[in-house]
Amino acid sequence: MSEWKARILHISDLHERGPRETEPFRRRRVLGDAWKSNLDALLEDGAIDLVCFTGDIANWGQPDEYGPATGFIEALLQQLSLPIGRLFLVPGNHDIDRKKGKKAWEELRGGKDTQGKLSRVRPLDLSRWLAGGEPPLGLESVSRDELFSRQGAYREWVSLTLGRKELVPASGAAHPFLGYRHTLRLTGHPFDIHVVGLDSAWLAGNDHDKGNLLLTSDQVERLTTDQGETLPGFRLALVHHPLSELADMADCQRRLADSVDLLLRGHLHSENIDTWEDPDRTSRQLAAGCLYEGDEADEWPNACHVITATLDGQGRPLRYDLRFRSWSKRGHWHGDDSLYKNSKGGRLTWRIQASPPPLPPAPPRLFVGRKRELKELKDALLPGEQRSVSLCAVHGMPGVGKSHLAAWFAALHANDFPGGGWRLVLNPTVLPSVEALLGDLGNQLELPGDARLAERCRERLLRPLSLVLVENADSKEAADVTAALAKALQGCPLLVTGRWRNFSEAARWRRIEVQSLDAPGALELLAQELGEEARVDPAQAQSLVRALGYLPLAVHLAAGHLRASHSVESFLALLKDKELDLEPADSDDPPFTENRTRAIIKSTFELSLDLLRRHLQTRPDVERLLSGLTALGHASLAGVGESLGAAIAGLTPNEFRNLAAAATSLSVLTRLPREERKDDAWRIHPLLADLLRNRADAALGLNRMTEWFVARLPEQPPGQEHLQQEQWAELHREGSALVDWLLQVPEEEHVRVERAGSPFAISQGPFPAWVDFCERVLQGSLSPRERSNVLWTISNVAMTSGALDRALVAAKEQSALDRDLQDPRGTALAEGIRADILQARGQQDEALRIRQQEVLPAFERLGDVRERAVTLGKVADILQARGQQDEALRIRQEEELPVYERLGDVRERAVTLFKIAIISHSQGQQDEALRVLEQQVLPVFEQMGAARECEMTRQKITNIRTGHR
Repeated sequence: MSEWKARILHISDLHERGPRETEPFRRRRVLGDAWKSNLDALLEDGAIDLVCFTGDIANWGQPDEYGPATGFIEALLQQLSLPIGRLFLVPGNHDIDRKKGKKAWEELRGGKDTQGKLSRVRPLDLSRWLAGGEPPLGLESVSRDELFSRQGAYREWVSLTLGRKELVPASGAAHPFLGYRHTLRLTGHPFDIHVVGLDSAWLAGNDHDKGNLLLTSDQVERLTTDQGETLPGFRLALVHHPLSELADMADCQRRLADSVDLLLRGHLHSENIDTWEDPDRTSRQLAAGCLYEGDEADEWPNACHVITATLDGQGRPLRYDLRFRSWSKRGHWHGDDSLYKNSKGGRLTWRIQASPPPLPPAPPRLFVGRKRELKELKDALLPGEQRSVSLCAVHGMPGVGKSHLAAWFAALHANDFPGGGWRLVLNPTVLPSVEALLGDLGNQLELPGDARLAERCRERLLRPLSLVLVENADSKEAADVTAALAKALQGCPLLVTGRWRNFSEAARWRRIEVQSLDAPGALELLAQELGEEARVDPAQAQSLVRALGYLPLAVHLAAGHLRASHSVESFLALLKDKELDLEPADSDDPPFTENRTRAIIKSTFELSLDLLRRHLQTRPDVERLLSGLTALGHASLAGVGESLGAAIAGLTPNEFRNLAAAATSLSVLTRLPREERKDDAWRIHPLLADLLRNRADAALGLNRMTEWFVARLPEQPPGQEHLQQEQWAELHREGSALVDWLLQVPEEEHVRVERAGSPFAISQGPFPAWVDFCERVLQGSLSPRERSNVLWTISNVAMTSGALDRALVAAKEQSALDRDLQDPRGTALAEGIRADILQARGQQDEALRIRQQEVLPAFERLGDVRERAVTLGKVADILQARGQQDEALRIRQEEELPVYERLGDVRERAVTLFKIAIISHSQGQQDEALRVLEQQVLPVFEQMGAARECEMTRQKITNIRTGHR
């Protein structure tokens, strides 16, 4: 089993006192040079990935206490070489300013001479009120804003000083007043890490907090689940107080045990490992000691620990390797063996009993026979002196196992293709252009989608050597697109499967024909599919595989019936009821034509649907579930994940998982292997999808797919970066489905899709697919304003993809059209694009003239401060290219950056900081350039889910570290 690591430094309870610190020498003794040496010792085991701080940063929640805390945090992250985006915090009771919001707090908890109102309020009503609902009866006079003002200094410090607004609750977040959830993915990991910050301190306020604090069910459920569905990946939660100090301990304990893998906490100033369980669930918790005990100071065994979480490919924890460190009053930090008798040097392994997988495993990948075909593929495609061609076309009738043969060959020879196998699936109903196909491939390879895309793909596929599989080349048009792809990727091994037979050998294609299995092969496949427990009589098995034409797909579907306890006789009878003649007319002829092949698979598939109906018949929503399966005929043949699949099917994620599990067990759907896609995803065989699309209610799937994409494409407003990150990350995971969908968008949806998708198309791509889509939109009936919008999108996307001629034509047309519309802003934007294109062609003087004399004055007249800043940034680009670094830097720092900060435009601020870092690097300030890129730029792009910008930033960081310009 493959394993992945995540190393977490867990610290808590700093109790920073700021100007009220009366013994700074004691704090410096614990957290000065000795602390730095402690961090160096922890780094000996490897880099730290995350820092989790579980509260009590300050001592009295005063603003002036957080200044020194900032210095501590910055020094810590610098020593660990971590950006600020890898720091996560929650407030503690000492982060509450008890002098603020006193009236609201006393109404809830009670004052010196008054009784609080909480005891008279239902927990559910209170929970809903704190999540933004109406106040419960009796709390109408309590001000939520006044109540939460007690955390004002803490929240302002986190959001403004640290720049981590996403760690502070806000309108539009999962919970508007309490806690947060942030999702990230460590480099190379195949799963997400969800960090949940829970606020247990909001109700704290005196020395009698124990038993009077609340998390609330809304805070726990909204942050630790996706609308009640378990989050995929590793789930890490932070809270300050032990759950035993909560009034709602029992309820929250159960909820957290169901939805969180590891809970980190502080407060008690003592390190501890806790395991809580009941017959249905287990909760694992780690308590950190305090960094600095406020009263006992350097006499206290202050403490911290590092957790090395070992996780499987789905983010499920396998074990935690813990390293406990403690302060000695003799003046140093050391490995702490005082906690547990089995620890050695402060090290202890906490093993996790494996939990059952969230879904039943996909049926095993089975393969029989095909020795001749495998040898031909090996001779054609494997590297070495004997390889005569790099292009191989596998053709044959539907259902004979062409794609399975190609996938099996790729798996057998994975070591010969160390760069991996990359899969492109053609939709026979709507073929992409070769440019869109290259865009899809580039997206999978995580390459920039610029003018050099084909060249970049080719370089990447050759070093290290990779195999490209293209499926469903079933027509001349599909073969032409594939041939054009092969030309663009000249020399790269390409394996194509489909029904088209006429790939030209003159063009150095090696053709391999695949027939149905022979009788022994079909019998062996059936035996493997059924396993030892479901063996059938040999004579009956012979009758069955003959009736199925020895077709692998038909045998695969039939095995689903037999595994469900059907007999061979009953299955053959059901086939006959479908009016399928079970014997060929002439046994001397080839047993089955293509039409008969389709008829066999159609009948077998319909029986599978009937069996699925019976399997689901106890559910009241059986018809809706089956209708959902029918809608999946419009799903991408490359596969879809849970969220998109549920949307297409018109089901909740949980309903979809249940349907997918049942359909997979009957071989109707196939679950994608983890090496192909890291999240839960399924695909349907092209022939089965074609059969589903012919059903009456299948069109609903396309409409629902459109709604799913349109909901996630727009750029979110400032303050909603966490939401955009989640939505755009989903779009990147469904990159192949996005390309497929853009080909199918109906004309009546063209304008809406273009408006929703323009920001994503311009910044994220896949650029060729969006260019093709916009070209189709322009062919339709549009108003002048709609046409101008589409021209704006296509000019930007085409320019990014390197199609400068097309971009220039679109920009000129938009400029003329907006002049006719008397739209000076649109005209200025179009002229700005024209200047971008001229600059890309090296015509910098003319580009600079357009910006300074036409575009900039227009935005100044309009009072459009944002576009003025954007234009000045473009002017700075030219100055920077000319070597006028100082003036370029002045523009960026004095005229561009302040505008984005004032507007809250985090993306453009990050882009500008990226360019400032480039100038710093060119001036020899490597450390400053790295600081800006790692701490101010990359975390923002990660939060936004901006994959292209993340890749550019990481590449720049690598170049600086390795000394490349």
